[in-house]
Amino acid sequence: MDALSRGFRDGLRQELPRWRDEGLVSPDAAAAIHARYRLAEPESGLPGFLAVYVLGALLAGAGIVSLVAWHWEGMTPAVKLAVIGSAMIALHAGGVALHARAPRLGHAIAFLGTLVFGANVGLVAQIFHVSGVWWGGFAAFAAGALAAGLLYESVPHLLLASVLALSAAGPGIGHDHPAPAVAGAWAVAAIFLVLAWRARSRTLVVLTGIGLAATLVGALDGAHADRGGALLVACLGAAFAAAPLALAPLGARSDTAARLGGAARVLGRIAFAAAAFTLSFTDAARWMRFGGHVPAILVVAAAPALAIAAAALLIGLRRDDVEPLARGEAMLLAATTVAFAAGLSLESGRAAALVANLALAFLAAGRIVRGMATRRRAPFWEGMGLAGLLLLARFLEEELPLWVKGTAFLAAGVAVIVAGAAFERRRARAEVA
Repeated sequence: MDALSRGFRDGLRQELPRWRDEGLVSPDAAAAIHARYRLAEPESGLPGFLAVYVLGALLAGAGIVSLVAWHWEGMTPAVKLAVIGSAMIALHAGGVALHARAPRLGHAIAFLGTLVFGANVGLVAQIFHVSGVWWGGFAAFAAGALAAGLLYESVPHLLLASVLALSAAGPGIGHDHPAPAVAGAWAVAAIFLVLAWRARSRTLVVLTGIGLAATLVGALDGAHADRGGALLVACLGAAFAAAPLALAPLGARSDTAARLGGAARVLGRIAFAAAAFTLSFTDAARWMRFGGHVPAILVVAAAPALAIAAAALLIGLRRDDVEPLARGEAMLLAATTVAFAAGLSLESGRAAALVANLALAFLAAGRIVRGMATRRRAPFWEGMGLAGLLLLARFLEEELPLWVKGTAFLAAGVAVIVAGAAFERRRARAEVA
């Protein structure tokens, strides 16, 4: 059901009552269609019109800030507090008042009120000359956005809160307080993933995963263990790729699991590919060696990801309703991550680089096979792009004569064109049949 567009479902909601009233379908058939396409479920994500309203709110907010800044220096502290406080309260009150008549407009105005709250955090500190760590303001802003997201049941607010908490404030907290930041990052990420399930938001899953990686890498940097960043990202990639295996049975009852699981798998592949691509360079892998011991902060940060991947794989191996290609992909990522850890513990980085190159090649081949089997463009061209990137990196890294590189690139380009044309012909024959 995740392949169906919002437009299809919205159109079906409008047309189905007319079909029933005109006798084109029976009441029982209409009820069956309504249940089959889950038309009672709310749509997730950010609707197009709401996105337009949010953009308008951002522009209006910029105008308000400019007007206030025009007379800011001439105001007393009491007047400043009254102005910024009244603006925030008025926007939220207006958003609530408009919600019943114009939900999207009311939503956008309330979102603007939350943005004003974030600006107020910095303005209050400036008015009273309060100094502190730079990430403190982002953390306070994130708390307000999260509260608004829960109060309004607003996906845009939750997206903002996730970015502020994990991608903005998180790395700073991780650098200054590594150990508490690791525990806090996993706890906050778990909260946002639960909220993503509740809101059926794939975007929130992706942003939360990116923010989790940013915070944990920041903690490694603060503990002077930044050489383990690539391995940590690979562990997170394995976890996000494997986690949907445990949710497979839920996909049969609701498309929420399928939608969010698909987003998690994509994020997992991207994270793993980024880490593997970094380690595929021998010099980079040599620099990232552990030097005889694995930093404790890396073990603590990566352990939950490895536990999630292992548990999901065990669950997936016992189920017949798990897609074999997805299971094989998740097993490849998890096993390669363990191999990375072993390779980075050796004296030379060549073992880790070799494993990284092989893993990327197998991942690319798997995506191409999936695309050929399902006749879908996305996995096929993802695999082709990954294979091309790997080939390009290797030829740039190796010192070969220019004519050899030119010939190889020419051959690779021709191979991509031929393979793409063959794939498109296969898709066309399948559609005709």
